[in-house]
Amino acid sequence: MAGTLASFLEAASFGVLNDILSTFHSDSGYAIPNRFDVIISPPSVVELDARAVSLRCESVTLPGRNLVSVPDNMAYGPGREVVTGPGYAGTINMNFQATSGLDERIFFEEWQKQAFDEQTWDVGYYNDYTGVIDMYILDRQDKRRYGVRLHECYPKDIAGTELAQDANSQIIKNTITFQYHHWTVLDRNRQPPNLGNQILSTVVNTATRTILSNVPSILNRL
Repeated sequence: MAGTLASFLEAASFGVLNDILSTFHSDSGYAIPNRFDVIISPPSVVELDARAVSLRCESVTLPGRNLVSVPDNMAYGPGREVVTGPGYAGTINMNFQATSGLDERIFFEEWQKQAFDEQTWDVGYYNDYTGVIDMYILDRQDKRRYGVRLHECYPKDIAGTELAQDANSQIIKNTITFQYHHWTVLDRNRQPPNLGNQILSTVVNTATRTILSNVPSILNRL
């Protein structure tokens, strides 16, 4: 009918607008890209100061994730894409400010040496040269608000460093490309349920129901 206003279905109630707008001025308002913390944990055979190197991380890319899908050829009507599993980028880049002795570069060179023998060129065992990297987003009060852990990491590439006479006011940066297998969230509230606890809970509940079913009804009333 002409002149009738459209009426739309809302998926959810958003509450009072002022309450929502007030969150933009709170600690939860915006995430800032220069508030982050990185903790690198190399394999135990690398005996250099990993925390000192981590603190010199100047920039890093928070890893992403996608869903790998294939066409569902059995579907009728418009085609669908069905998920076959998660996909990860596999590599991330980190930039580190260098000390005068290039300690950061030495750290990653020593880490890489766990993957091969410089004398024989034999390749090392995978678990001997992989570590983990934790990444956190911080708020303005330096509280951790979001965190991920990269599993099975190693420094795949140590980028070359350009040296120049006219760059006397600049700092050398070490760019490292890490290979990783997958990442998981570090928030305890978002952790998947522990399989052992699930099994234990199921066993206990089953045993409890079995015992109660064998108790005489007169005792149950008591």
